[in-house]
Amino acid sequence: MEPEDVLRRHLEICNEVHTILIEENSWLKKTGELPGQDILGRKEQLLPMLDKSLADLKQLQPEHFSPFGDCKQLVNDSHAKLMQIFYLDRENEDLLQKIAEPPADRAQFTRFAEADEIDEFHGVEDAPGQPEGQSPAEPAPDTPDQVPPLPPADPPGGRLA
Repeated sequence: MEPEDVLRRHLEICNEVHTILIEENSWLKKTGELPGQDILGRKEQLLPMLDKSLADLKQLQPEHFSPFGDCKQLVNDSHAKLMQIFYLDRENEDLLQKIAEPPADRAQFTRFAEADEIDEFHGVEDAPGQPEGQSPAEPAPDTPDQVPPLPPADPPGGRLA
C-alpha cells in the first residue's frame, strides 16, 4: 500500500473518531447521562480499525514518500485532527467523571454568625472586659472623662536604629 493511501485512510479514521467524540460530547452536555449504546458500539467498532491504521503507519518508511504528493499535508492534517481528538476526549472524560461521581456532601452552614452565638457555642458567658449585660459585639459607650491611651514610645535610638 502506498504511503499516501495509508495516510488518507488514517485521516478518514481520525475524522470518524472525531465525529463520534463530538456526538458523545453533545450527548453528555445535553442529557447529563452516560452515552447511549449506539455511540459506545460505534466507538468499539472503530478501535480495531484505528489499531490497524496505527500499525500501518508504523511500517511506513520516509524514503518511500513522494516529494510531489500530498503526504506532508496529510501528515499535518492528521496531526491537527489528533489534537482535536485529544482535546475532545479529555473534555468528555471530565464530563463522564462529573456524571459518574456523586457530588461531594458539603456541610450547609452559615459562614458568619453573631458574636453572642459564637460565645454561646464556646460556652463563654461574657467576654472579658465587658460590663454585665452588654454584648461583646456592642461597642463600649464613649465616656468623655476617659482619655485614650498613648501610643507606645519609640525604642531607644529611634525606630530605624
